Amino acid sequence: MAEEIANEDLGNDPQIDADFEDDEEIIEELTDLLDTSSSLEFLDSKSTNLYLAFKAYHQEQNFEAAVTHFQQALEYALTSEQVSQADGTGSIQVSEPYDTQAKSKYWLAESYLKLGQNDQAIELFQDLIKNHQLHYLSLAAQRRLQPISTLTSNSD
Repeated sequence: MAEEIANEDLGNDPQIDADFEDDEEIIEELTDLLDTSSSLEFLDSKSTNLYLAFKAYHQEQNFEAAVTHFQQALEYALTSEQVSQADGTGSIQVSEPYDTQAKSKYWLAESYLKLGQNDQAIELFQDLIKNHQLHYLSLAAQRRLQPISTLTSNSD
């Protein structure tokens, strides 16, 4: 009965049926891959913590949870090898832990701002500027730091 209703709704369009079968094949292949994988490498601690942190910050607007997850991602990245070097073309190759540290620090600082904890945010922005000069978020931290520092010094 459900199949008849589905066919009526779709008007027996062969293209839609073919697209649906393609989608089913892709889902089946991914399911098989996940079932046979002994470790889900794409769900390591760093990736999971960053994902949960961004989700808490942007989707849920739960800044306390975001702080916790960004701190965990930062701790994980700090224990990983940090490498940043120039290649033969003059470009800077930034390692994944370095990138994760910078992102975690920046968004942890933003989370602190949302919670009204300006001093912690200022410390993180300053640390990001000092220790991650080659990262694009260092410039963003400089821009964010100026008005916050002015507000903090005016409130003293």
